[in-house]
Parts: sequence; structure tokens; C-alpha cells
Amino acid sequence: MSVGIVLARLALLYYGYNIITLAATAEARSTPVRVLFVLLLSSLLAGCITSSPQKALYKAEYPHRQDIRQQNVYQFKTTPIKASGERYWGAGELTQLFRVNDKDASTVQLRFNYPAKSLEAVSLDAANRTLSKETFMLLDESAPKPSSPETNYFYLTKDGQLVHKSRNCTPDMSVGCQWWNHRLFITRNGDMAVHYENGSAVLLFLVFPGYGSHDYLEIFSKVSPVANVTS
Repeated sequence: MSVGIVLARLALLYYGYNIITLAATAEARSTPVRVLFVLLLSSLLAGCITSSPQKALYKAEYPHRQDIRQQNVYQFKTTPIKASGERYWGAGELTQLFRVNDKDASTVQLRFNYPAKSLEAVSLDAANRTLSKETFMLLDESAPKPSSPETNYFYLTKDGQLVHKSRNCTPDMSVGCQWWNHRLFITRNGDMAVHYENGSAVLLFLVFPGYGSHDYLEIFSKVSPVANVTS
């Protein structure tokens, strides 16, 4: 659920509350009237919004994913086969997701050191010259999230996926949370699939529930990893 939708529902709740207050006058103080207004507001405020434009593609690829640990080195094109059409971190540009942005980047090489639990991402130009490097920690699924926001990391799942999750909850007059999740997996063809989910859940005034979720999928084509990368 977007912030705009949440604000709109808050506004609706505010005006609905005023309506209930006005209705609770000497002329309309009966319990049935108040119950009717509460039910009406509940139906307007409570709701669920979901969007998944690439759902069919995700359902076709995800069950046939490969364990990323089958290789130590991968290399992928920086732009997806087909863009999701949305704007979010890493959308349409693999270098952004791995923090190795460069306008001249043609591919991204991923170098895994599984015993050391680390990943080095390298952006390369068309001549396979190194443009930018970034190192990530590979955490077990049960490991706590790093305390420093400057730490680069991915969770490496037991079935060989890379996961990065962010969450923000703000208790106030209402209880609400937002989350931003990236899930990376290797497709049956050896390409890199990036599944992104953004969602929010809110309980307005601890009474009216709302939920929204949007997820997208982009696939980045594999290329043969280059062994002799020039600096």
C-alpha cells in the first residue's frame, strides 16, 4: 500500500469520525445508527491491494531455479531482458543493486568465496576492464542483520538464493510497517532473476486493517565469465 493510499484512508477515517460524532446527537444516539456507521467505515478503510505484473513469469521460473552455489563466478548483462517498468532500487540496472554503478558498465561479474562467506561484485566495460568493485558479506539465514547501515550484505539461503530485506515499523496512533525485499536466484537457463517486493500493512487506530503488496521480476542474461579481467 502506498503512502498516498494510507493518507487517503486516514483522511477518510477523520471525516468518518466526525460523521459518527454528529450522528451521536440527541436525535440519532441509538446504537443501530452508530453500528451502521462503524460497519460502513470498516468496509471503506479495511482493504487489500496487490499487484504482480510478472506473476506468470515468476511462477514459471522460480520452481526451476538452480542453487547459486553451483558456481563460484558468474557474469551477467547489466540491463534486463525486459524491464519491469517500475522505479525501485536495482530496477533495470544490475550495477545499482550491487553498488557498482558506472555509465560505461556492460556486465557485472559476481565472485563468490563461500568458505569465507563473501561476495565480490565487479562492474566491467565492453572490453572487460574493471570499473568498480564492492564486497558483500554472505550471512546465514538465521544470522542477525548487521548493526551498521553501511555494511553490504546478502543472506544466502539453504537452497542457494541471495536475499536482502529491509523493514520499517512506526507505532503511533496506528501500527504500520513497510518492507522492501530483494530475492535473487539463478534460473534454469543460468540467468540472474531479481524478484523485488514492496509492501505495507497498517492497523489504523488499532481498528481498521489495510494491506498492500507490489512485486516485480527482472531477468538478466548470463554471459561467459571472463577469467583475465584487466584493471
